[in-house]
Amino acid sequence: MRILGFLVALFTMALTMPASAGPGVLALKPDQLREMELDSIPPWPEGVVASGTNEHWQKVLHEGEYVVTIYEAMPALIKITEPYVYDEYVHVLIGEVTLTSDEGEAQTFRAGDSFNVPKGWMGTWDMPVKYREMIVVETKAWVASGE
Repeated sequence: MRILGFLVALFTMALTMPASAGPGVLALKPDQLREMELDSIPPWPEGVVASGTNEHWQKVLHEGEYVVTIYEAMPALIKITEPYVYDEYVHVLIGEVTLTSDEGEAQTFRAGDSFNVPKGWMGTWDMPVKYREMIVVETKAWVASGE
C-alpha cells in the first residue's frame, strides 16, 4: 500500500504543476523530449527500489482529459507490489526497461518502443541504464485512484 500511496502522491504533485490543456497543439518530438530539463522528485519509499539508485525526475507537459509526463530514472530495479490503478501508455525515449510480471513474463523495451501497462499489473521494472519515458495516463483514472 505504501507504493500505491507514493504513486498517488507523486502524480498528485505532478498534477498540481503548472501544465494545462492549452488551445495550441503540443508537439511531442522525441529529440526535444530527450533533451528537456526535468524537475527532481522525491525518492521512492523504502522497499520499492530493490537495487540501484533511488533518484528520478519528471515534468508534466499536459494536463486535461489525460496527463502527459516525461519521467527519468537512474539505473534501478523497482518492485510494483500493489496493482496498477490505471492504464498507462509509455513511450521509451532513452535507455531500456524490462518489465517482468508476477507471473514471470518478461518483456524488454528500448528507445523508440511503446507499450501499455494495464490496470492491475504487478511485477518489476528493471532499468539497467539511465532511462527516460513519456507517460500518458487518463486524468480521471489517476484522480480516482486515491487523491
